[in-house]
Amino acid sequence: MKEYEKLGATLVDVSLPKTSMSIPAYYVIAPAEASSNLSRFDGVRYGHRAKDYTDLSDMYRKSRAEGFGDEVKRRILIGAYVLSHGYYDAYYLQAQKIRRLIANDFQQAFQSCDVIMGPVAPSVAWDLGARVNDPVANYLADIYTLSTSLAGLPGMSIPCGFGQGEKNAHRPVGLQLIGNYFNEAKLLNVAHQFQLATDWHSRRPAV
Repeated sequence: MKEYEKLGATLVDVSLPKTSMSIPAYYVIAPAEASSNLSRFDGVRYGHRAKDYTDLSDMYRKSRAEGFGDEVKRRILIGAYVLSHGYYDAYYLQAQKIRRLIANDFQQAFQSCDVIMGPVAPSVAWDLGARVNDPVANYLADIYTLSTSLAGLPGMSIPCGFGQGEKNAHRPVGLQLIGNYFNEAKLLNVAHQFQLATDWHSRRPAV
């Protein structure tokens, strides 16, 4: 933020009160869309087809079991659940309403600023392979970026320093830049000016 002030930017505080609801909303909407879009990958015309099967039903089961990873299967199951009869209104429809509230918060904020800046994640970058068996931790790490995606806004991450990670290792820190609709040019220029003024993009953390 201080670097941008040196470049002539004026910092103002904005409020995005619905951001805390972005994780539950996203992980209802995204799995629902994944479940619907991936239904065609049954091994008949699209996607992987199992080599050994006894009948059509067995081919469906084995092809999808072999062709999708754990996270994809998890999202398909969640998505099928929230789209099922009796749960669509309670989950999917409510998540879409929250999505609209989040988008409205951003439009309110952009009345007083050109670009919104903040952290990319609650922590520095994780070590390679860390938390691969903890999907909830992975979901929670998206708290600062999911609201941008739900609102359909252009956003990007630029390197802005290093912080202390696990075992006292220096790990990268990202600065998130969010622009308004159709303002990608302004967003890219803001990032470019930071890159011209700093050298974080050229540094590499110790392995």
